[in-house]
Amino acid sequence: MTDRMKESLFSSLGELDDATVLDLYAGSGSLGLEALSRGAKSATFVERARDAILRLEENIAITGFGDVSDVVWGEVDALLARGAGERTDLVFLDPPYSAAMLAVQSDLEDLVTGGFLSDAGRIVVHRPARETGLAPLGLERVWDRTFGQSALYVYTHQDDM
Repeated sequence: MTDRMKESLFSSLGELDDATVLDLYAGSGSLGLEALSRGAKSATFVERARDAILRLEENIAITGFGDVSDVVWGEVDALLARGAGERTDLVFLDPPYSAAMLAVQSDLEDLVTGGFLSDAGRIVVHRPARETGLAPLGLERVWDRTFGQSALYVYTHQDDM
C-alpha cells in the first residue's frame, strides 16, 4: 500500500484512541503499526510467511510497540474458524492480490459471524480496483477510494432498519 493510500485511509478513519486492531495478512505490519502510532491501544498481527514474520517482528522492535503487539504465526482461515476471543475495533484485511474475491468475502463474513467486530468496529479491505461486487452479508460499505490499480474499502456492521 502506498503512502498516499495510507494517508487517505487514516485521515478517513479519524481518531483511533484506545482502539484494538487486528491486522490480517499483516506482511511487514505497516497498517497495524500505523494504527498504533495514531493512538490505538493494541494490535494483533496475523501472518503465515516466515520471512514476513521476521520482518514484522523487526519492525515492531524498531517502532517500540512490542508491549502492545501480539504476533500470530499462522493461517488467517484457522484464526477466523476459532471465533473471537475478544471484539476488535479496527480490522485490516489485506490478502495477496492472488486471493480470490470469494475468499475475501468469506473472510469478511467470518469476521462478522465469528464475533470479531465490535459494535462500532470497522474493517478495511485492500484489493485490486478491477474487482467489483464485494458485498459481504451483515456489512455495509461506508467508504471507498480507488488509487490507480488498487482500491480501499471500509465496512461496518449493517444498520438494522
